[in-house]
Amino acid sequence: MFPQVLATVGGSGTRLYPLTLEQPKPLVELCDTAIIAILFRVLASQGCRRFILGSKGASNTLNLSNYFKAGEGFFKRLGINDHEDFCYQPLYDDQGSADSLRYCMKYYDVNDDLLVVSGDNLIDIDLKSFVEFHHAHKPVLTVALKELGQEESISPYGVARLDEDMRIRGFVEKPKKGSEPSRMINTAFYLFSPKIRDVLQEMGDKGRDIGGDLIPYLTENGYSVYGYPISGYWIDIGTPERLHQAAMDCLSGRVRHFDRKYHYRPHQWIHPSTLSKIEDHLKSGDIVLKGNVSIGRNCHIERGVVIENSHIGHTSLIERDVEIKDSMIMSFANIQHMVAVHRAIVGRHSTIEEHSILGANGAGDGRIPVIGENVLLPAESMVARGTRVAPLKHSHSILATGRFVELGIDERNIYFAEKVH
Repeated sequence: MFPQVLATVGGSGTRLYPLTLEQPKPLVELCDTAIIAILFRVLASQGCRRFILGSKGASNTLNLSNYFKAGEGFFKRLGINDHEDFCYQPLYDDQGSADSLRYCMKYYDVNDDLLVVSGDNLIDIDLKSFVEFHHAHKPVLTVALKELGQEESISPYGVARLDEDMRIRGFVEKPKKGSEPSRMINTAFYLFSPKIRDVLQEMGDKGRDIGGDLIPYLTENGYSVYGYPISGYWIDIGTPERLHQAAMDCLSGRVRHFDRKYHYRPHQWIHPSTLSKIEDHLKSGDIVLKGNVSIGRNCHIERGVVIENSHIGHTSLIERDVEIKDSMIMSFANIQHMVAVHRAIVGRHSTIEEHSILGANGAGDGRIPVIGENVLLPAESMVARGTRVAPLKHSHSILATGRFVELGIDERNIYFAEKVH
């Protein structure tokens, strides 16, 4: 009933720098779980049992295979026994997501429907209804579409041109405001029929990207492509701000498949290994939790700490009189005394030295400060909205993208921001 899954995970993730400088984007932490693992959990819990990772390059492939291995641990945590081993794309330098699709279908001899998902998206979808819609209409491709509200910007997305019966006639990429053909956007969640193997062979070298090449070829050559409207949660985690939003949505309960074990109080979760250390301080009011809070395992949290609407990753050290509000603190972080973290992201294995301030209260332009991995931020630092910090050794990689502007350096770090267009 439920199709095999191919996850396209070959992107470089530059928009998420510095969090993706040493790991692929799908493995970035979202409340102590990799983004792609949360997506896979949504699919496995509804019946998917075979997963193929269409990874490209040593960094992506080796990191992903080290994380998932053959998938035994992933399925075991879900209590699933009737599964197949995870598969990975061999050492093949694909030219894009459609080329990866063609290669993996042939290599693993996939002759049934195939669900193709993007490894940096979260989607909450009724998979059974999606598959039934696909079987009823019998198209070559069914695309999950999300309708955006009038208050949401539609310009970053591919927007569907639709018939009344939900047949897709094409997509308009990044339309200007007022020129969009609908409010239905492409979520990069696809269900292909086996016929796509013949189509890809027919396209030859022209079939590189699914959105840029394959879908236009299908719609322009009379192949049936349908849109399936989803009502559940969806987010494309392409920027730090979107990652931060996804974390806040996980904490608030908007993402149904976020693993919220270890309830402490309503909307608050603390791993038992941490709770045993801080329970007395919580009862006495020496540690204050407000709103939606998630705290991972083996954390050390001292008196005077206030945590509000935030996630604290496992094995983190939070010293006295720290205030953390609307923020993501990833695993192995060290937040020293009298630090204030407001609407920010702190990457894994980073130290924020005493009396530093990340972000500030009040309204802003929507951007957030981001501390990358393995950063040592000097004492009394002030990191403004939109500023990103990474170890100095990565400066060439960051600036070579052409996407960022350098704001300054110190003996350890580069401070940079995304260029404003």
